[in-house]
Amino acid sequence: MDTDHWITAVLALRKAHRIVVFTGAGISSESGIPTFRDNDGFWQRFPPERFATWKGLLQTALTDRHSVAQFIFNVIEPIAKSEPNAGHAAVASIQQRVSTTVVTQNIDGLHQSAGSTSVLEIHGSLMEVVDVTSGEIVQKLDRNDLARIADIVHMYANHQVSVIRFLWNLRKHYPFDWFGRHRPNLVLFGDDLPEPAWAKACQASRECDVLLSIGTSGAVYPAALLPGTAAASGATVISIDPQPMEGCWLKGKAGDLLPKLISDAFGSNCE
Repeated sequence: MDTDHWITAVLALRKAHRIVVFTGAGISSESGIPTFRDNDGFWQRFPPERFATWKGLLQTALTDRHSVAQFIFNVIEPIAKSEPNAGHAAVASIQQRVSTTVVTQNIDGLHQSAGSTSVLEIHGSLMEVVDVTSGEIVQKLDRNDLARIADIVHMYANHQVSVIRFLWNLRKHYPFDWFGRHRPNLVLFGDDLPEPAWAKACQASRECDVLLSIGTSGAVYPAALLPGTAAASGATVISIDPQPMEGCWLKGKAGDLLPKLISDAFGSNCE
């Protein structure tokens, strides 16, 4: 650990009046949710051009429905089983001390499960189903709902039920719309980021004293613009990640470093 960077982070947090916590897949990987962009990540198994756009998913579903089911199962099942880790709890603890906006690229709802409020989900949420015509949320899901859906998808992915039986069973737990108007509230490649979440994230980044970037590669745009936006407005940008990052970089995992950082900055342990 670079002692100078640690001291810089502690002092910046101690003086901050407004904080943005910006999180990516790294924080949720500590809860058992696979990352997408690592060398052995999700996109190595499920190529983005086939599985990461709505058009690609539809075309793949027409020719290889069971592969799409395997993809959906591998997305849903880890999230259904996941629980917040020490990093998520620490983020919630920051909000109890300083005015804090959480901006996350994750779709798993773990920040909310850990007690965070004011969470801006700029890539959407797997816990919500929307009507694509109106944009309205038609149902909220919990992890028990996801677990039941994962079981149904798993049976179809392994050729244990027909497509008709699969759709019939799915409709018992998911607000399935036969005209395709209902889908998970997710942002895939090529989609615009949701409003007003994205506008609020940009505003919070311009107005914060500290942006704490946790477990994000900085490779996904336009989300990756937020740390630069904060820095250009005079904020201190602190990165927690096992991989090297520019600026004030604290090498390690959020679950290990963030509770201690909060303790050193605010004088009490993170619960």
